[in-house]
Amino acid sequence: MAIALYNTLTRRVEPLEPMTPGVVRMFVCGPTVYDLAHVGHAKTYTQFDFLARYLRARGLVVTYAQNITDVDDKIIRRAAESGRDPRDLAAEFEGAYQRDMAALGNTSVDVFARAHDHIDEIVAQVRALVDRGHAYQLDDGWYFDLSTFPGYGKLSGRTEVAEGDSVARIDENDAKRNRGDFALWKARKPGEPFWDTPLGPGRPGWHIEDTAITEALFGPQYDLHGGAVDLIFPHHEAEIAQMEAASGKEPLVRHWVHTGLLRVDGAKMAKSAGNFLTIRDALAVSDYRTLRYAFLSQHYRSSMELSATALEQARGARRRVENFARQVDRSVDESTAAVDAAEATWATIVERLDDDLDASAALAALFEYIREQNRSELSPGPSAERLLQRVNELFDAFDFDVHTVDDAEIEAALARRAELRSARDFAGADQIRDELMSRGIVIEDSANGTRWWPAKDSVPGDRP
Repeated sequence: MAIALYNTLTRRVEPLEPMTPGVVRMFVCGPTVYDLAHVGHAKTYTQFDFLARYLRARGLVVTYAQNITDVDDKIIRRAAESGRDPRDLAAEFEGAYQRDMAALGNTSVDVFARAHDHIDEIVAQVRALVDRGHAYQLDDGWYFDLSTFPGYGKLSGRTEVAEGDSVARIDENDAKRNRGDFALWKARKPGEPFWDTPLGPGRPGWHIEDTAITEALFGPQYDLHGGAVDLIFPHHEAEIAQMEAASGKEPLVRHWVHTGLLRVDGAKMAKSAGNFLTIRDALAVSDYRTLRYAFLSQHYRSSMELSATALEQARGARRRVENFARQVDRSVDESTAAVDAAEATWATIVERLDDDLDASAALAALFEYIREQNRSELSPGPSAERLLQRVNELFDAFDFDVHTVDDAEIEAALARRAELRSARDFAGADQIRDELMSRGIVIEDSANGTRWWPAKDSVPGDRP
């Protein structure tokens, strides 16, 4: 087995080699729970869900952890604006996040670790940095001293803050020793949550939460860290500096994996741009399988455009696979060649996923198999069904349930569709067509009227 992934740290695709053979400890930066999760989160977490599923399918034992940032400036500000307790606000949006992930089919996470449950570990890590000479105290808390860690910048190739970076989370204070120094522990402020600790009353900085959690779960070094590409600097650089300085061991992580960003209707998603979509917004206009397909049909490292056109293309691709699945005849006595074709396709899919998780290339292999099978006069049999099941165990993007065809119901729907077309309500007519097609019904419009038949039938036969 030779699974290879692009490693942001080394800037090349290289074999995934866990510290313990056969066992992968995987951490992905989770959400800051001050608002509903958006479709950018959906893309990132769906792609890491897919990675975890694939590693397990290849026989690896995976422990997949995510943090929940429930102590943070953003939460405190939002709570103050709404007159709420920050803890209650964070709990509400954590619950919403969990429900959104379930609605997307993202079920691979083993551990959700809340920051407020790891205060002792956070304090211990900051004290270790103080003892090793990597931290200093100002009037508003404790800071990491970047001048003591020469390796800062090795992940991103950067050391300076630039426009577009999350400056607030680098923490501005004119008294800092170095411009990029970041807060480890923030001193208590009126009206904010705090803990009484040997560092003084206060709360953790953003970056320290992750490394304290991963050290508690995995120790000072582990196998794979993931997140969106916009977290590389400064957040992931800060994680490396903290943990490697505190432990004296490197690397913190063997493999850094980052996903590309999501754009909506041609622009970076932002509330000010009017294109901000929550996961709930997206699921209101598209089923979860179509969203999963849209995310997974793109290479995880690529930026992606989410638009009505992209969703319609994803929906159409799904239908092609689902309609093929409805042609499967379990009673077929398959030839050796048919079985070999299915097995060869699965081997190609695995080969392409082993090469930097190239899901788009894997799907291309599946569609090539479907094209070849459709050219055959024989119905696909059990080997085709097994292939489709194996693919869907990874993607969870297809609905292979058999829908019962009720002739009277179909005829009534087509009659309604004809009425809408006569009234020039083509959007409504197309909606009925799409619904029937999603159930495996083939529709053919001609000058002599409309005919329909189940996709599993090769010809319409005597149907009207």
